[in-house]
Amino acid sequence: MPQAPRPVIRPNAYYHIYNRGVNRRTIFRKDSDFLHFLMLCDKYLAQAGQLLSYALMRDHFHLTVLMNPAADIPPKLLRTEHTLGRTFGHLQNAYANYFNFKYGTVSGLFEARFERKEVDSLRYLLDLIVYQHRNPRKHGVVDDYRSYFWTSYQEFANPLVTCHVAKELTLAKFGGPQAFFAAHDTEVPFAMANFEFAFEV
Repeated sequence: MPQAPRPVIRPNAYYHIYNRGVNRRTIFRKDSDFLHFLMLCDKYLAQAGQLLSYALMRDHFHLTVLMNPAADIPPKLLRTEHTLGRTFGHLQNAYANYFNFKYGTVSGLFEARFERKEVDSLRYLLDLIVYQHRNPRKHGVVDDYRSYFWTSYQEFANPLVTCHVAKELTLAKFGGPQAFFAAHDTEVPFAMANFEFAFEV
C-alpha cells in the first residue's frame, strides 16, 4: 500500500520533525555533536520558524517547530510550496557533512529524508513536547528523563543551560511553568501513543 504524501511545510503551522540514522547508526557520538546540531537548528530556523522542544538521542532526533507567519519569512523561502520545508533538508545535510568530515565517513548518515507530521491540535502539541522530553526513558537510556541532558527539558528546568527553544511561547501553551512541569510528572497515558510514526522513534 503506497504511503500517504508527506505534509507540505506551511507558514504559521506546527510540525513534528524527526529522523534517525541509517540502519539505526549513531548520529551523535560526542557532546560536541549534540551542540553542533543545536547550533544548526538555530541557524536554519532563524528566518523560518521557532523551535519549541527537542530530543536528541544517539541514533535519532525529534523537533517541535512553529513556522513563522508568511509575512515574517524571506521571499526566497516561499518561492514554491516546497521551499520552506527544505529548511530541514538543508539542516540535515549540513549536519551530515559536518559528521562525515569530523569522523572520516562517507556513507549516508540519515535513513531517509526528514519525516514530518503536522501538529493540528493543542492537545497533540502538549503531548508531543512531553513525549520528546520523556524519550530517553522510553528508550531505556536513563531511569529518570530529567537526568538526560540532550532534551529541551533541561532548558526549562535549569536557567544556566543555553536556550535554543522559544521558552516563553512553549510555557504559555501549557499555561505557565507550574502546568508545564505538572504535565511532565503525570503518569496518565498521553495521546502520542495513538499516533503512528514512519518508523519507531
